[in-house]
Amino acid sequence: MDLNLQRAVFTRLYRRVPTVEALPWHREPPALLERAIAPWTRPGRALDLGCGQGVHAVFLAQQGFSVVGLDFVPAALAAARTRAQLAGVEVDLRECDVVDYEAPSPFDVVLDSGCLHHLPKGKVGAYRRRLDEWLAPGGDYVLVHFAHRPRAFWIPKGPSHLTRDEAVALFAPLELRAYDETHFDVPLPMGRMRAGVYWFSRPL
Repeated sequence: MDLNLQRAVFTRLYRRVPTVEALPWHREPPALLERAIAPWTRPGRALDLGCGQGVHAVFLAQQGFSVVGLDFVPAALAAARTRAQLAGVEVDLRECDVVDYEAPSPFDVVLDSGCLHHLPKGKVGAYRRRLDEWLAPGGDYVLVHFAHRPRAFWIPKGPSHLTRDEAVALFAPLELRAYDETHFDVPLPMGRMRAGVYWFSRPL
């Protein structure tokens, strides 16, 4: 699915739900993100890829991080902007294709909760190269990515999937610090889907 079609699909989803809280990806920050940022004793910089309605971006800002959030859906960014204002924090929200984003300086923490698995396959290589630019040495990368295809395997289009071994190989030489799993209750025909949650660190 190309990005223009994806943008149209996600824009329609935001229009149809009564509140953004009803969206399947609206959830509290993953436990591994909290573990990754726990050792930080100084203000750092964080990047939220596919920030959606800003739950994670606002959480990171509340922990003292200077946060940039990227998304390609205007309605998502509007919801994130409102969330940040209500929380009394500042988040730098930008509308763009994530692989086009050039950071002026690297980030200490990069979070991707459901962005990569929606990228067209042809952009995965560009994403991986960008990650090396985004993530500072010694920085932490937390990824939430679908781990297997849904039961409706006949669906020709949809999010991509990575096994744990595939994810480790893709992001080498980043070091896998911890792994967890979660589930998303996605509307039919997808249904309940398992996702891997990864905490990678970039060696100094």
